[in-house]
Amino acid sequence: MSDDVNVREMRQADLERADRVFRLAFGTFFHAPDPTNFRGDAELIAPRWRCYPDGGVVAERDGAIIGMSFASRWGSLGVLGPVAVLPEYWKHGIARQMLGPTVDIIEGWRCRLGGLFTFPQSASHLRLYQDFGFWPRFLTPVMMKTVAVTAESAAGTISLAASTERASLVAGCAALTESAFAGLDLGREIAGVIDDGLGDVVVLTDDSAVAGFAICHSGKGSEAGSTGCYVKFAIVRSGSDAAARLTRLIAGCEDFARARGITQISAGVSAGRIDAYKLLVALGFRTQIGGIAMHRPYQEAYDRPDVFALDDWR
Repeated sequence: MSDDVNVREMRQADLERADRVFRLAFGTFFHAPDPTNFRGDAELIAPRWRCYPDGGVVAERDGAIIGMSFASRWGSLGVLGPVAVLPEYWKHGIARQMLGPTVDIIEGWRCRLGGLFTFPQSASHLRLYQDFGFWPRFLTPVMMKTVAVTAESAAGTISLAASTERASLVAGCAALTESAFAGLDLGREIAGVIDDGLGDVVVLTDDSAVAGFAICHSGKGSEAGSTGCYVKFAIVRSGSDAAARLTRLIAGCEDFARARGITQISAGVSAGRIDAYKLLVALGFRTQIGGIAMHRPYQEAYDRPDVFALDDWR
């Protein structure tokens, strides 16, 4: 059957059909009552394609899209995923046919590291990605907590969307990610959230300098949907006060969620950043989904105890 499949770059006209493949595949994997409604009014494919129009491929059979695979470029880090195939075509080698071209995209970007999030309980997923040079490192729990109805406002946090100093603040954010892993750059993710109205970036300042930031998705069409707040990436300056900084930054994210009437906030963290993981537990976050990060090549990147960063590469 795989001989009849054509793999090509993803185009704007493919987004709706690629989104359907994504929902059906993951909704079926998670045994959702209605796989077509997996993740509700949240969206992943279209927002990511707008940020990285050169990052996607689709698999076609007889003119119909039956699979999709995507890569995002965080500067020196290429994030692989999601990868999805219509359930009726599972175990026919379709994902394998798409992974080669998607890995080629990451290599073409000259990323220092390729990374992905997958499910450790699935031997077939692990084996597939290992065949392309990805190897498992640390567990990556995706965690959630209930936002308090009332709370004191977080000290020293500001909204990037509302700021008149966007350029200098973004430069400060880039300096923080560079300090964690050379070349790591969330600039496109920041621009996508702000320019497309998918949420906000909460910036933590100390003495007018950027000490941390969090990219928060919220609202219809975002990666969180209209009922949640998802911290896609967050980081604070390392050092003896890093835990206190991350606590303040998360409080700022909760302020953002509370202002929108959102009652749940979620974030992921690699267990390699053990102190950040312990802090989320202490703040009341509880694991909802257990995943594992896989790296290509096998290196620690910014999965170190001194790095107080949150993400999950889904």
